[in-house]
Amino acid sequence: MNSAAQSKGSIHDDDKAREMGYKGGLVPGVTVLGYMSRLMQETFSDRWQTGSTFNGRLRRPVYEGAEVTVEGVVVEAPSAANENTVTVDLKVVDPDGIVAAFAQATCRV
Repeated sequence: MNSAAQSKGSIHDDDKAREMGYKGGLVPGVTVLGYMSRLMQETFSDRWQTGSTFNGRLRRPVYEGAEVTVEGVVVEAPSAANENTVTVDLKVVDPDGIVAAFAQATCRV
């Protein structure tokens, strides 16, 4: 969902974005990163709200109306050695199967 689609004259507006050489309006980066954060929230509930980290990067635009997929893979399971913290690699994949954004998140469980 492009929460900034009504921002006339910005890169989030279809007409302006096309004028600038894009296929259409861009979904704000903070929204794209939020897709991955939401997966963590849904998975870890209240534990995600405290003692967690999130380090994300954007690689390419996500366009208004594009159906993206959010994926997460546990890369380090919780243990006594890591203070019961799980580490998850996350990514947002665009309709062409290309990673549009990625992140690494930790959550104390």
